[in-house]
Formats: sequence, C-alpha cells, structure tokens
Amino acid sequence: MEKKVDRRVRRTRKRLSRALLELIMEQDYESITIQDITDRADLNRATFYLHYGSKEELLIVSLEERFDELVSQFDQLSAERPIWEEKQSILLTFQHVGENANLYKVLLSERGMGYLIHRIVDYIAELSSKQLQDSLPQEATLNIPGGLISRHVAGSLFALLSWWVTNDMPYSAEYMTNIMHQLCVNGTLSAVELAHENFLTQRRSEAKTQRT
Repeated sequence: MEKKVDRRVRRTRKRLSRALLELIMEQDYESITIQDITDRADLNRATFYLHYGSKEELLIVSLEERFDELVSQFDQLSAERPIWEEKQSILLTFQHVGENANLYKVLLSERGMGYLIHRIVDYIAELSSKQLQDSLPQEATLNIPGGLISRHVAGSLFALLSWWVTNDMPYSAEYMTNIMHQLCVNGTLSAVELAHENFLTQRRSEAKTQRT
C-alpha cells in the first residue's frame, strides 16, 4: 500500500511540475497563479497545497530534480576530481542546458526571477564544495577558503551557461566546455597571456617569412 501511495504522490508532483514548466514558457512567471498550475495539471488547489507551499517551492523542487538527474551522470565519472577539473562534467552541464534551452532561456531572461539565479548558483557551489573537499587530503590547507573557490566556480559556470543559452548557443557545447575548463584550471590571466604569446609568435613567424 505504501508503495502505491508513493507512486501516486510522485505522479501528482510530476504533473504539477510539468504544468508549471509549460506555463513558464507561455507567460510571465509572475503572472502564473496556483489556479493556473492546478488547471493545467487537472488537479485542485487543495492537492497542490498538500505538496507545496507556493509556486516558488514547486519551481525550485522541479529544477533541483533536473539538476539531480544531471549530477547522477557525474557519479559515473571520476569522483576524485572536482567538476572544474573534469571536462566531461562541464560538457554534460552544457548539453543539459542545451537540451532544455527553451526553458532556461525564459528563466534567465528579463521574464525570469532574480532569486532563481541565487538558487542555481547555490546548488552548483554546494556540489563544487563537496567535490573540492573530497579531492583534498584531510590535512591539506587551502590558501583561499574552499567556500570562496566553490562560489567562484559556480558563478563562472552559471555566467557562461546564461550567456550561452540567452544568445542562442552560438558555440557548441564542446567549445564552451573547453573555455570553461581553461578559465577554471588555468585562470583568466593565463588565457590572456596565452593570447599575447600566440600573437607574438604569429608576428615573429610572419616577419621571418617576409625576410626569407
């Protein structure tokens, strides 16, 4: 009996989640009401409040469920390397956003909600912090607090994902993965210095060609 109830609860929550995500792509989030959600899900308001206290709670749970599905794919990769050192994890993240581009484009646009940004960054930061702790020996001491490192990585990943999807994904997920990996592993300054080195190398090569 308990398993049947659990399945029924999951089915109801899935209907509510699907209804909200569909509505978000059709109208401004702020204008969506609980009644709109329950009408779309073909449920009543009392049923909604049995599971969620607000549409914000429903949205966060719905998104975190999608994030959890993504993170479960990370588990198949090396558990000893943080997300920013594992290119495949970054690639999976970009592919996930690309596959759900219509939804994320709305959520990250002016029609979206500021609080959502913080929740997404918090989610990524918590995952990064755990991976960072797992990757270090217990006696290791960081020069920079691990929480700040994780927040930096989360903010960088979110910023690139946001730019990518709101600009209609002008580059491939693989290209964006390489950029994210390079910036996190080597740093911004290293990327700029490399550009200068490549430029100087090209100029020297051109000059040598002209002399010959």
